[in-house]
Amino acid sequence: MNQKNKSISSEQKWIPDGFHFLGPEESKNRRNLLQRYSELFEREGYSEITLPSFDYSNSFRSHLDHGLESLLVTKDWDGNELSPGVDLTLQVVKGMAARSHWEENQNVFYFARKIRDHKKRNASRREILQVGVESLGKSDTNQLISHIQILLRLWKASVPSLAFTIVFGHSSFFRNVLEILGWNEEQTKVLRQLLYTKNLPELVSLAARENTSESHMEMIQLLLRPIPVSEMPKFQNSLQKILEPKEWEKLKEDLESITSFFGEWAKALGEIPCIWDPSLVRDLSYYTGFMFQGYVERDPEPVFAGGVYNELYESFTGIKKDACGFALHLDSIEEIVNNVK
Repeated sequence: MNQKNKSISSEQKWIPDGFHFLGPEESKNRRNLLQRYSELFEREGYSEITLPSFDYSNSFRSHLDHGLESLLVTKDWDGNELSPGVDLTLQVVKGMAARSHWEENQNVFYFARKIRDHKKRNASRREILQVGVESLGKSDTNQLISHIQILLRLWKASVPSLAFTIVFGHSSFFRNVLEILGWNEEQTKVLRQLLYTKNLPELVSLAARENTSESHMEMIQLLLRPIPVSEMPKFQNSLQKILEPKEWEKLKEDLESITSFFGEWAKALGEIPCIWDPSLVRDLSYYTGFMFQGYVERDPEPVFAGGVYNELYESFTGIKKDACGFALHLDSIEEIVNNVK
């Protein structure tokens, strides 16, 4: 009997909210998409790796900022404990670091499942299939641009009729902002959340409680506004006027590096809409430079994300090796594909 016209599907009765059973057609479509991705990665010189389903949580704790242990085991809105949230980038770098004595390709890709926190009552967490790319040994401007060019090819192989916008942040720049403010760890944690959610009223209230100077309050307000790349010089001039000379020196080098990157970006990928968001502080636990997220119109959730983490490999091996990568959420792409049809 054909069940597709029933108002409540049988799937809803036995699969937790936020998880999905893929039938024959959906599975076939996913396999075809993954095959196209695999062929593209291999043409670009990347080799596939396979990640384990489980890992020791203490190995993740050692690389999380203090107070973020709840990312490993958390509870939903009803108090039910949820399974560990695995960081797949950390898995990849740690796994490759353990094989540092092997002579293997250091440009790798993977397909792996993870649980993503949606922060919504009706879908506190959701199992997703993540497509990831990591380059160990390189994280310079050319490598970052190369990754985004690969992302563009993946996108054109999936949803060529829909454009995306990339939003960039920079972890080193933001750490220096925190150093200028001089707030303690708890205050910094709240600040990061309020900046990320662009909550100006709460930010003003927090700054007032901490007796923040007028110039520092002006700096915080500047960080709230996403900036088109063309307006970067104006943003820098505004910051320089607000800050003391010693404070400006803390930010100057990062801002010069950021501006230089966008100059190269314009030459190679100028057709992609690009925004600089100083408050993009998605994760400071191991990112050391650029962080980025990709968005499509009318969807508040990023469809891909990536960045630079130059100290992560060394933390496992003692061997200095720069690294960068990105991850694309296949479930989000499939949803877009279905809506476009």
